[in-house]
This record gives sequence, structure tokens and C-alpha cells, in this order.
Amino acid sequence: MQLNRLLSISVLVIASLALAGCNSFRVSEDDVNQEVAKQLAQPQENHLELILDNNTLNLDLQIDSATVDFTERDGGLVLVDMISNMTGTLTAFGQTLSLTTKVSPSFESGVRIEEDRLYLVAPKITKINVEGSSFNDRILRSTLGSLHDDFEKALVEYFDEHPVYVLDHSPFEKTAAALVKDIIIKEDSLELSIF
Repeated sequence: MQLNRLLSISVLVIASLALAGCNSFRVSEDDVNQEVAKQLAQPQENHLELILDNNTLNLDLQIDSATVDFTERDGGLVLVDMISNMTGTLTAFGQTLSLTTKVSPSFESGVRIEEDRLYLVAPKITKINVEGSSFNDRILRSTLGSLHDDFEKALVEYFDEHPVYVLDHSPFEKTAAALVKDIIIKEDSLELSIF
């Protein structure tokens, strides 16, 4: 019964698209930012373990906010600015230092679809700001500079597990998600090509 209903809806969506001459639909930047804000409001557990000169930097990253911006620049990019709180420990100079600071990475990426979920692809960090002027913040700033690749890898792993948008906000979106053949990043939206 459920399969027949899904098949009927799929046929209806395909017929509607064909009759309307529509071969794509859009997901707006605002919709993605609202979805990301809802996800970040849920409890998070983001642990990073980075190695620096045989010393381990154990960090917990709490993402407070993320702003997603779509641009057609360079063939289409997803630009993300995050604000996060980082706590943890760093062993340096034979001492274990406790860290608590605000870290704001900015990065650019592509986007991919898997089933009905949109994920960021291969984020590349363009900037990391570490706020504060204490000794620990200065150590963290210099450490993150040398751990740029490891931090970037941690971002890749995070976004491989956490979609930025799920195509389930309407029966149309749910059905059309299975038919997406290509994603084009436009200014302020994603265009999902169906045929």
C-alpha cells in the first residue's frame, strides 16, 4: 500500500514537471541557513584530537552558529562562516594547559547529494580567527596555524556526517530528491537539476 502511494506520488511529480516544462528546482540560501540553525540547536558532540610535535591537542568544539552563502564565483562555491567555542587541553613546554576560546573558521566547499540529504564537500579553510589575548589563546592561534590541514580534515569529517539540508520539507522535495542528476550553485540558491 505504501509503495503504491509513493509510486503514485512519483508519477504525479514527474508528470507535473514534464507538463510544466520544469527540469529543476531550487533550494534557497535562507532555507539552508534555517536548517543549519535548527541542527546547531540540538546537542552536539564534536571532539577533535590533533597531533603537534608528538603532543596531543584534545579539543571539544561547540558550534554556536554557521552562516552559509552560495556564490557563483569560481564555478560555484558554498562559503561558510562559523562561530564556535573550543575547550580542551594542550600539552606544551612540559605542561598541560587548559584552553577555552572562541574560534571562528571560514571555509569554502562544494555540495553533493546523497539520497535526500545535501552535504558539503571538501571544505577548504580560508581563514581562522581565534579571539582573546591570553597566553593560551596565543598558543592556540599559533598551534592552529601549524595544524591547518588537521583542522581542515576534522571539518571534512564533520560535514561528511552532518548534512546541511534534508530534502523532506514537502512531498515534492522528497520525491524529486531521488531524481536529482546535478547541482548548480547559483547566487543565493542551489539549483537541483532533475532531468
